[in-house]
Amino acid sequence: MTLTRAQALEDLGWLRRSLEYVYPSLYKYDDKASVDARFDGVAARIGDQVMGLDLLALISRTNAAVRCGHLYTIPQGRLAREVLNKKVLPFRIKVLDGGLYLLDDTSRPSIPSGSRILSINGRSDRDILDGVRSGIAADGYIETRKERLMERYFSYDLQGFDLYYHLHVDRSDTFEIEYSEYGTKEVKKVTRAGLPIEERARLRRNRYGFDERAWFKKPSPRFALSEGLGYAVLTISRSFEDKGVDPDYDSLLRTAFHELRTKEIGHLIVDLRDNEGGSEHQQAELLSYLCPTPFKLYQNVFLSHLDFRPLAPVVVERDRAQLLFNNDDEYMRRLGESLWINNYEYSDALSLKPPREDVFRGKLYVLVNGGTFSSAADAVADIQRTTDAAFIGEESGGLYEGPTGGDSIVVQLPHSEIRVRISPNIQLGYMYRKHPVGRGVVPTHPARYSIEDVVAGRDLEMELATALVQRSRTSPP
Repeated sequence: MTLTRAQALEDLGWLRRSLEYVYPSLYKYDDKASVDARFDGVAARIGDQVMGLDLLALISRTNAAVRCGHLYTIPQGRLAREVLNKKVLPFRIKVLDGGLYLLDDTSRPSIPSGSRILSINGRSDRDILDGVRSGIAADGYIETRKERLMERYFSYDLQGFDLYYHLHVDRSDTFEIEYSEYGTKEVKKVTRAGLPIEERARLRRNRYGFDERAWFKKPSPRFALSEGLGYAVLTISRSFEDKGVDPDYDSLLRTAFHELRTKEIGHLIVDLRDNEGGSEHQQAELLSYLCPTPFKLYQNVFLSHLDFRPLAPVVVERDRAQLLFNNDDEYMRRLGESLWINNYEYSDALSLKPPREDVFRGKLYVLVNGGTFSSAADAVADIQRTTDAAFIGEESGGLYEGPTGGDSIVVQLPHSEIRVRISPNIQLGYMYRKHPVGRGVVPTHPARYSIEDVVAGRDLEMELATALVQRSRTSPP
């Protein structure tokens, strides 16, 4: 796909107007002059013609600079086909301590898993990672979120190292790879042909048992009780329900926490790693069993506008009649030209809820990583504010102060057909405490992996949690 300068500038103009109108935190991290200069700089880089992939890369970096993990840049139509039909590296990657490593090489002869990538097509690992990071939309200053998104191998048109590398580093079909071999540390160089995405997925599955759809196939939630060891594990890997895979969420929690209380289990590990968020109902249900005092999800909800009709020419995924939000009951109160606030506690998310009868009163351990995002990251922040839980892993992927997300306005740029999903909301977390702006929950017990740990398949977060349980159980009162 190729666009003229006029077409590309019109698309950029609609993106700019949409962000300025819809997104209430556009100037949270940079002042208006800086944001204006960024947009002007992007427009100045447009030549007489621009390839669709180059425009997608520019828009992705422009959106990533806003520092909102809910600001999604999604190619459509011909551009999406270009993205999905590219040739990709024959292995998956792991990011550790600023280094880039490879796993599960599908080429022959295979590069050993755990080998460190020094360069690809002459670009150093540092150069590659800097280029990739520039195009990843993540909340605030949270780098763990970007690293976990690099390691993702589904949603190929939206996220993952293959997409980021193709847009922001190199679009070659072949790859000259310089690496330090795992074990020997001998520096070697090989050239590998890129593979179609589907072919690499098939080879991984056959050779390594790596299923790219495993996240969707494992039931969530899962509950495992180790009664003899005095602890249980509640794993909530997803916050949306797939009725073909998942048990009933409310029923499982009700049964699990009743069992914890009646069997007097004093230690609970809650695993929220890689939970991308979604359901506020699931968030509230979990908190009702963990928070010993009344709580609510948010102190306030802010909204940029109630009338989105000025963007009608480019809004998609929404009936035109729904561009003017109904405020007959005055559930939102105007604070200024571009900001509204909830006028009363009109929803479950803004209403105090009592703890459940079977609320857990023992020692709580929460496993968290950069893949813990949106409502799941907000749940982690709520747990930190209302309990004395231990947090194990790495910084959560969502803001401590409260998520954007929720409702969204989706615009489709007219010529490139790139879709941009923009949240008009800000949710301020309940019982907010002073915390560095733009950061997630930082673990009390960090899990620091080496590449040897990764190759061995160790689960350091769970190892740390069970060690803390045993230490607590054997320590004198």
